[in-house]
Amino acid sequence: MKRHSELLQVLRQAVARHFRGTGHERRDIVTAIPWLTLIRIPTPTEAGRGLLQPSMCLLVQGAKQTLVGPELVQYGPGDYLLAAVTMPVSGQVTAATLARPYLGVRVDFEAREIAAFILEMQIAPPPPAQLPATYVEAAGAGLLDVVARLLALLDKPRDIPVLSRLLKQELFYHLLMAPGGAALHIAVRGSGKEQSIGEAIQWIRQHFDQPLRIETLAREVRMSASVLHRRFKAMTVMSPLQYQKQVRLLEARKLLMAGGVEAATVAFKVGYESPSQFSREYRRMFGASPKQDAEQLRQSHFAP
Repeated sequence: MKRHSELLQVLRQAVARHFRGTGHERRDIVTAIPWLTLIRIPTPTEAGRGLLQPSMCLLVQGAKQTLVGPELVQYGPGDYLLAAVTMPVSGQVTAATLARPYLGVRVDFEAREIAAFILEMQIAPPPPAQLPATYVEAAGAGLLDVVARLLALLDKPRDIPVLSRLLKQELFYHLLMAPGGAALHIAVRGSGKEQSIGEAIQWIRQHFDQPLRIETLAREVRMSASVLHRRFKAMTVMSPLQYQKQVRLLEARKLLMAGGVEAATVAFKVGYESPSQFSREYRRMFGASPKQDAEQLRQSHFAP
């Protein structure tokens, strides 16, 4: 326990040091290791929605809550949120001050990287289980130590090309060996059915603006409609139609924030046939009409 606390303190100091001399509006730093991002948020935030790409987000100071499907998960220092597949989520920083801001470390990865590592190292598959591919886990000391060495590596640019790859593989090992690692293993290296769900997710993201018929999608990924629905919900905590709806609305929000386009035009662009239905579902998801939400987002984005 002492080692765990010491490592968290090392991580807090390392992340804070990289933000030293930057204004409070600077919220993230993409480091010299392109898949390693440092995060600092000085105040609690409103709930924000987005597509979480495959990644591990380690919280080292502050607190956060994330809504994945119907489940609200709260977590704090030493916990990480892992997404093995691209997932629509809603997240909110709940504890942060100027003196003790929210601090985090995000490691991005691709599922095929972990699948290749599992094959190369011949890591045994976990017992069969149906687990969601996005979850919160308490980090062990071994995982914290790897992240601390990754941050220390930023001070040795010459070593980054070689050692960062080795440290990333070591991180994969700790993620796979953690209690929740079965979900990661199954998501990236599971049976043909799990791989078909990954294909279904990719298909929906590429065709989100088109009508979704479960029977058609099932044929695309070589599954029965009933098995597709059951397996999809087990992995993503939502049905294919719910997943498509969230992807559509998140894409609509990006288009509206860019400006210069009417809500009705955006509705048709992301696949809605009825602008009024689009507005109702948009308000239900984001708490404001498309026009109001876009104006609020632009004001907050460009505020000094």
